Amino acid sequence: MRYDYSTRLREDVYATVRTAFKTVGIINVSVVAERIRVRNLAENVALEDIEHLVLQAAQLLGAAIEFDALSNGLAPPGNGLVENGESALRPFHLHRSDSMQ
Repeated sequence: MRYDYSTRLREDVYATVRTAFKTVGIINVSVVAERIRVRNLAENVALEDIEHLVLQAAQLLGAAIEFDALSNGLAPPGNGLVENGESALRPFHLHRSDSMQ
């Protein structure tokens, strides 16, 4: 993790988080961080580091946060199906055997 972020990047993080908080009320850390990363490609900062900065800014504002990259356009392209046609995004469920009922 880096600690020497530029003033421009830090101001962009705070301004973006503040705007998202005023308009939506919930800060989606993954989405906000990706938008900031794309706007600041010349900074060459890892997405994880920007997510950390976004999280800090959201906490300072007292904003509700979420980490949902799948429902906001950051999911990988494709239909979400694996080779056998089953959904790769289906939640994992443990099935009880007859003896455990």
